[in-house]
Amino acid sequence: MDASQLATRMLEWEQRRRELETLESEIKDAVLKMGKTQTVGNVRASYSKGRSAYDYETAITEAEDGGEVAPEAFGPFTTFQINYRAMCQELKIDAPIKSQSAPSVSIKLLE
Repeated sequence: MDASQLATRMLEWEQRRRELETLESEIKDAVLKMGKTQTVGNVRASYSKGRSAYDYETAITEAEDGGEVAPEAFGPFTTFQINYRAMCQELKIDAPIKSQSAPSVSIKLLE
């Protein structure tokens, strides 16, 4: 391959790369709107709703203030600090969401 052919191939690569980036963006936008992972042929566009962080301490504090949790319930969850997450799970208390990252989509070729 001479320099002229290489230059032509590199320009072709640039054009195709930009086309694929545009196509990928369109697919991601469509899957985000659907809110559900899509698989077609050997291509999977995986939807992720984003990670949630929960406020376990507030949930336990509110349950304690409301009389749902007795102070002695803290015993098994306390070492140097209270494990609010474990306590919420054990007592079946739903903690409010403190923060949520943005939903995302990733595309991969299945083998």
